[in-house]
Amino acid sequence: MAGTLPPLFEITADDHGGYGAVAIYTLLALTVVIVSTRLSTRWFIGRVIHPDDILLGISLLLGIIQSVLAQLAISNGLGRRLLNIGDHQLEKYLKYEYAAQIFLIATIAFSKLSLGLLFKNLMTSRRSSIANQTLMGVIIAWAIASIIALALRCSMPTPWKWDKPDQCINQAALFQAIAALNILTDIALVVLPCLLLRDVQLTKLKRFRIMALLASRFLVCIATGIEIKYTVKMLNSPDMPWANTNSTIWDQAMMNLSIITTALPSLGRLVIELQPSIHAFTINDDPSDPRGPGAGYNFSSMGKSMDHGLKPGTSVQVTSGWRESLKDDGESTEGLVTGADQQNVIQQTIHFEVH
Repeated sequence: MAGTLPPLFEITADDHGGYGAVAIYTLLALTVVIVSTRLSTRWFIGRVIHPDDILLGISLLLGIIQSVLAQLAISNGLGRRLLNIGDHQLEKYLKYEYAAQIFLIATIAFSKLSLGLLFKNLMTSRRSSIANQTLMGVIIAWAIASIIALALRCSMPTPWKWDKPDQCINQAALFQAIAALNILTDIALVVLPCLLLRDVQLTKLKRFRIMALLASRFLVCIATGIEIKYTVKMLNSPDMPWANTNSTIWDQAMMNLSIITTALPSLGRLVIELQPSIHAFTINDDPSDPRGPGAGYNFSSMGKSMDHGLKPGTSVQVTSGWRESLKDDGESTEGLVTGADQQNVIQQTIHFEVH
């Protein structure tokens, strides 16, 4: 028929690469929309970029690069029968797939670190803070060790020729170990914040909604389990490019779900509802007060507009004859505001100015 465009991804009896391409573009488009919504929402509400936002943005960027590499691997033979791939194309396929696997680990690691930082302000006790820092350290160590192991799993000077089992370490065992730690750290990223949420004064509905969004990360664990099943099957196949289709699809599912489930907990108003009891304000000494340090201090709103009329970014100067004892004036008011239903805990004020 005149004017009919050829199919974007042709799928034949000997070429299933199109299935992988559809998975790449569909999942990546969904991820870009969700992460863009998350970052723009945080910016327009708080007018501030947090470290977890930066790490999430880096994770998205790495995910885009990984998706491009996976597409290049498909263009050079992934999903095709080995007999239909020339030597030059096979070399390119191995290199692109080699690089894509490394970027996959880096992408997932940054998404995990972003989620860990998102709930850092819940860590009000020393024990919980140490637990969170330990988990972040384990994630970093897992990422570095996994990337090095994947990069050096086959003999030099051609470590990308992972299709030669006699020149490589036991790749199936390596991928299984990486996946096991990936799943364990994901479980910890769900369990630790949920345990800490028990001590935050929220309504049962709000607590359930936040925990449900956190629990969505279990989908990543499921995707990881399926992905490693197909990866091991592919590594044991005599026709690796052909068998790599399912592995690639679940690689993309695992990676994009990791990014999406990192963005979900702070979408909409869920984390904004949580934040007034955690870091709605920062308190600092007022250097302009003529009576010296401790005589006055500034409140700066960090989140949504509060019930008492302060807009995001508003600075309130409070001068008082009494001052709450704080461990660190530069930290958020973890001890001053303990619940959304409590009354104002500033016991004595003499004068205040809103700028």
